[in-house]
Amino acid sequence: MSNSETWGLFQSHFGHARLRHYLDEYDGDTNQAMQLYEWNAELSAAFWEPLGHLEVALRNTIDCQMSARHNALGRAGHWIYDDAQELGRDRGRGKHKHKYPYVDINTAIARVRKNNKPLNPGQVISEVSFGFWHQMVSKSQMFLWPDIASGFPYMKGRSQAPVRDIVSSLREFRNRVGHHHRIWALDVSQKYDQIVALAGYIDPALAAWIEQQSRVREVVARRPKTSS
Repeated sequence: MSNSETWGLFQSHFGHARLRHYLDEYDGDTNQAMQLYEWNAELSAAFWEPLGHLEVALRNTIDCQMSARHNALGRAGHWIYDDAQELGRDRGRGKHKHKYPYVDINTAIARVRKNNKPLNPGQVISEVSFGFWHQMVSKSQMFLWPDIASGFPYMKGRSQAPVRDIVSSLREFRNRVGHHHRIWALDVSQKYDQIVALAGYIDPALAAWIEQQSRVREVVARRPKTSS
C-alpha cells in the first residue's frame, strides 16, 4: 500500500480532528504524521504493561493495609463492603444512596453480579476502578493514611503527598492511554519514572522487575524525529 493510500485509510477511519494534531507536528507532512501516529500507538501499548502491573500491586498493598486495620479494629467481614460506613456507604441522600469512594465499590459489586461471578471480596476488588485507589490515597481519605502508609515501606518519610501526587498523575495518564489519546506530547519519560518510583515505594524488587519486563524506554528512544 502506498503512502497516499495509507493516508487515505487513516483519514477514513481515524478522523480529521484526531489526525490534525499529528499533521501540525510535522507541518502537514502526512508520511511523518503517520509514523508518529503508529509510534504513539506502540508507546501506549508498551505503557499498558507497567501500568497494569503497578495498578495490581497498588490495590493489593492498599487491600493488605486496610485488611490489617479492619482486623485491628475488631470488625467482622471485609473492609471493602464498608459496613462501618467510613467510605460513603449509605451516606448519601435517600435509601441506598452512597458517596465517594464507596460509589465505585457499589459499581464494582453491580458489575460482579451482572457477570454472574462470585460476590466475594477478591472479585469485587478486582473490578474496582483505578480511580477508587486514587481516592483511597487522596486528601479526602487522609484519616486512613496512617494505616495505608505502611504499604509503602521504602518511601522516604510517611507523608501522603508523594504517593498521592504520583497516583493522581498516573490516573490521568492511564485514562489517556486507555482512551487511545495522543501521549507523544507529554513527558512520557517522567510518567514512566513515576511508575517505577511508586513501585519502588512498595518494593524495590517490584520496581526492578517492572524495569526488566518493560519495553517503554526502548520505544521512547525510537520516537520519530520532529521537523527541523
